[in-house]
Amino acid sequence: MELCKAIILKSIHYSDTKKIIHVYTREKGYLSMISPSLLFKKKSQPLHLMQVVEIEYFENEKSNLHKLKSTFPIANLSNLYFDIFKMNIILLWGEILDLLLKNEGKNENLFEYITHSIEYLNTLATGIGNFNLFFLYRLTRLLGFQINTSSWQEGYVFNINDGSFSPADNTSAYISGPNTAKVIYLLCTCEVNEINKIPLNQSSRNILLDIILSFYSIHLNLNFNIKSIQVIREIFQ
Repeated sequence: MELCKAIILKSIHYSDTKKIIHVYTREKGYLSMISPSLLFKKKSQPLHLMQVVEIEYFENEKSNLHKLKSTFPIANLSNLYFDIFKMNIILLWGEILDLLLKNEGKNENLFEYITHSIEYLNTLATGIGNFNLFFLYRLTRLLGFQINTSSWQEGYVFNINDGSFSPADNTSAYISGPNTAKVIYLLCTCEVNEINKIPLNQSSRNILLDIILSFYSIHLNLNFNIKSIQVIREIFQ
């Protein structure tokens, strides 16, 4: 029997009585488990996506699919699941992280960053759309290919291939104009309590979301065909 702290990233229907879940754990990294469907239906403490839990499971030495025995929530995240804006951001994070972390081993700093971000989103009253971008842009530094903020200067554009800022006339691979590049710089350098000071409308947020997902796609060779992206675009209009 193994005991871990875990974040539930994805749930997949397997049969009438079982689900396959993907989790990112503090102790083991990314794991797949087969779980009784009843764990997601319990009236007292049902499981939710992006919930932070303590899990007991039986390790399968013959395959990568382990057997989940029990879960216990270790953070009260009730605000996330009764707010349509927060709930859809959580769904987006779950889908993105499930792709990003599939080959990720133990990384305690990464686990703590995701956990603290979930807990912070739970308490947030304003600036939810900006915080979504803040989380995704800051995540890069924990995955080993962070944006080079030291290269930014006023009037520079963002070069998505190497994650740096450069003059517009010196690059053929930039994806942003100078104004968007400045916002990317601010998202990567500001304090979390300053994100509301970044003036963004929904159109700007959509552009910035596309940029960071393209950045991940290039550096991790991923295809983000994610349903919840369109939902995020619509609910924040």
